Amino acid sequence: MTTDSRRDFDVLCMGRSCIDLYAHQMGVPITRVTSFDAYVGGCPTNVSVGSRRLGLRVALLTAVGGDQVGDFVLDFLAREGIDTSCSPRFPDRRTSAAIVTIQPPDQFPLTLYRDNCADLAISTDDVRRAPIAQSRVLFVTGTALSGDPSRTATIVAAETARQVGTTVVADIDYRAGIWPSLAEFGANVRTLVRHADVTLGTAEEVRAAAGECSDEAAAERLLATGCPVLIVKRGAEGALLWQRGAAPVPIAPYPVSVVNVLGAGDAFASGFIYGFLQGWSPARAARMGNATGAIIVTRHGCANFMPTLPEVDAFLAQQPAAIDNPHDSLV
Repeated sequence: MTTDSRRDFDVLCMGRSCIDLYAHQMGVPITRVTSFDAYVGGCPTNVSVGSRRLGLRVALLTAVGGDQVGDFVLDFLAREGIDTSCSPRFPDRRTSAAIVTIQPPDQFPLTLYRDNCADLAISTDDVRRAPIAQSRVLFVTGTALSGDPSRTATIVAAETARQVGTTVVADIDYRAGIWPSLAEFGANVRTLVRHADVTLGTAEEVRAAAGECSDEAAAERLLATGCPVLIVKRGAEGALLWQRGAAPVPIAPYPVSVVNVLGAGDAFASGFIYGFLQGWSPARAARMGNATGAIIVTRHGCANFMPTLPEVDAFLAQQPAAIDNPHDSLV
């Protein structure tokens, strides 16, 4: 795993971007919603924003259409200071969209609009133009495998990263509605995980990717592909760190009152990547991920609400002494 700070970028994120329309009225079904708040979304895009707000140097390889939604996404990313110079625009395609209703504590219906979406047109030509060798970490997701040319481009990007010493962090990112079958999803994700240094996913996503019914069997199958580190995100229960040849290590959560859980995993990834690039152990980096994830679930949306490093420090300073602070000591 590289820790070469002399590279131009700390993180290159690759994959989908979209406009997120979040119901302004919370706690009600879609039939009673009268207005929406417009944010920027998409797992890799959320992670790019979260990483940038923690002070990392970030590039994003996504794609948008030649539409107003594409303008909306790119303008936001430019204001966040994220380099999108390698991201193409496709006039014959549409920028993705998502509609979300928020009914805490456990109902967050999500509808994705990805017909003819721009980010699935990312090709190996776009990968060749991307600064993979100039980045310390490449972040990729399973959703990008749901159609070609994006599927092939993502695998090529991960292979290229391994060849040039760039760490590959893969988020399983399972969206059942965009896959024809669970078996096809699993086969594709296991191919990607073989090229990953770190794999992230919820327990449900890990089981789906592995094609196993038990959490332990699923984790062992993904580790057997060659990926040395697997982190299972468990929401209010924190996280579980798996490494080949070792017993799983629980990572303590930070208890908070939940408003919206949909950005938690992306905020976790940003916090984990930040910690990893500081040279922290996987366990300590995962604690940082738990902290950033805990903050984002108290907020309305995803990318627009990612915490800054001073906000994370302030949050950690308020935690009980019994909860380990990832800034305190290495694990």
